[in-house]
Amino acid sequence: MFELRFKRISIAFDFSFFATVALLTLLNETNAVLGLAACLWHELGHLIVMEIKGVPLKKVLFYGAGIKIVPDRSFELADFGTELAVLLAGSSANFIVSAGLWFCGDIRLKLFSVINAVIGAFNLLPVLSLDGGGLIVAVIRRYCDYERACQLESWLGRINGILIVAVLAAFALFGKGNLTLYITLCYLLVVSFSKGS
Repeated sequence: MFELRFKRISIAFDFSFFATVALLTLLNETNAVLGLAACLWHELGHLIVMEIKGVPLKKVLFYGAGIKIVPDRSFELADFGTELAVLLAGSSANFIVSAGLWFCGDIRLKLFSVINAVIGAFNLLPVLSLDGGGLIVAVIRRYCDYERACQLESWLGRINGILIVAVLAAFALFGKGNLTLYITLCYLLVVSFSKGS
């Protein structure tokens, strides 16, 4: 991994990001470029709302399973509304682009519309390392005491891990899915078990 620093902000590139992009480009250049553009658009949605709400950015991480915006630790102290707005901003950006491009006649724009819809919906899944999991954690922390919140987050991590293993097994058994899906699910599996322990 190497990092570039701009004042207090770090932009980090994991080598798995380059390997994944190279592999996906070899398999299908158009889909790889459109997928990367949709991921960037998703993160830009987060960044715009973070800027509006005054949430400082700590790091932008490019890794094998995608791109991740890491807010400053002060985000943990943000009010509930700010937290929800930031977490929902990425998928909202994807859905806006998807709706705007759906009626275009160009097949590539229509494909980009579908990719944005899929990325927006995928990020709302209740998995701890995705926006949907972040929303669940925000609600848990809002309405539960600290000890209970820690227990629920731990259980959520374990349940996520078990469900991801089941989904991986089902895709492998029936020969469905693609390389991007497998890489992403494996990453989510590792993160889920690390957060569930």
